[in-house]
Amino acid sequence: MIDEKILLQELDEMIKIQQKSVELAAYMKVRNLIKEKSAHGAATPTSTLQNRQKQYNTDRKKSEIRKTAVEIFDLSLRLQETTDGTIGWIDWREPGIPCVYVEYHGATAVLSVKIWENGFSAEQRPDYSTMLFLDNPNCMIEAGYLKEKLMGLLEERRGSDNGKDDSDHN
Repeated sequence: MIDEKILLQELDEMIKIQQKSVELAAYMKVRNLIKEKSAHGAATPTSTLQNRQKQYNTDRKKSEIRKTAVEIFDLSLRLQETTDGTIGWIDWREPGIPCVYVEYHGATAVLSVKIWENGFSAEQRPDYSTMLFLDNPNCMIEAGYLKEKLMGLLEERRGSDNGKDDSDHN
């Protein structure tokens, strides 16, 4: 039986986290705007070089965020592939088949991930749950752990698929 109280508490927690992340993102935008406006001075060769380096670092950071999000989505999709390589319906409630829930929040660059390692169950909390603020360098460590976890689940799934045909998964 689904415990509605636990589900509502979990939703409340997620909403609070999202509200805080939106507030933080708004604060960071205002802070950066103030810094940018107060830093307007004469363009010297040194300041121009610093601005170019800052832009390079910003573009590189954006690229890392995009790369990390795409890798996590890709690994999640690969878990859903059948043995012939197509992505199809898999009964995630079947014991032993991992269920991965991934959601990206573009306004805050947050990736929400939940994993049920032995199949989805509404009565069971996920075995792993996180919200990765991808613009936070500390979260990149957690993202690396998450990618390793997904790769491990993929390897386990592929190992258990050996010798089975697609009809076992459809």
